[in-house]
Amino acid sequence: MSNDVISSEGTLPPKRIFCYGDSLTAGTAPPLYDLFPYGQSLESELGDGVVVRWRGLPGWTAQTMVEYLDDGNVGLRAAVNGIDNPPISLVIILAGTNDIGFLTSSMTSTGGATDIDDAVKPIVNLHKACLDITKGEHKIRTLAVGIPGSAWQQMNSSASKLAADMNSSIQQFAHSYPDELVSYTDFPFPYEKNDLWCSDGLHLSPEGYKRLGYDLAPVVKQILERCN
Repeated sequence: MSNDVISSEGTLPPKRIFCYGDSLTAGTAPPLYDLFPYGQSLESELGDGVVVRWRGLPGWTAQTMVEYLDDGNVGLRAAVNGIDNPPISLVIILAGTNDIGFLTSSMTSTGGATDIDDAVKPIVNLHKACLDITKGEHKIRTLAVGIPGSAWQQMNSSASKLAADMNSSIQQFAHSYPDELVSYTDFPFPYEKNDLWCSDGLHLSPEGYKRLGYDLAPVVKQILERCN
């Protein structure tokens, strides 16, 4: 029997977590060229028996991610479908920052408010794409991490309101989904001009990404306890 399924000592297979999103999942921290994905510190905090992998797409909106769901290089559904022995237990989705930037930067003074359902639909569809995957009796769970603050939201009231409304709508989706298969957590800390954020007012610093993984770990542990 493969060691991926059960070891010679009879221990359980690892639980697999897949983190998906934009540059905040990739770990972009300009002006540095290296990447500092929060998945690294999350895996460290969760300890033995949990494997964390990630895919971050800098600059991508959730809408674009939905359009590429089945792409073998970047697609979320393709990635989740491709992992077996054991399959993924939890998908963590952190998306929406670029959607807010796109939606609010294109607003005119008379353009009116953005339809929240339309803004949130791509993020919801990312979750549904994972939840609809069947692997025998195994059920995949998802965790939605709230859209974080930013310098742009502090300067633009429309962006700030849109972020709050989108997070509220994502939370409602999570709470209404059957069997607690979808969870929601607010982004763990606010945007401030401190050492957790880069000077661009959008990305986390290396220390910020480390903190994000550390802060998400207790939430993830609770979800994993419910996994089959």
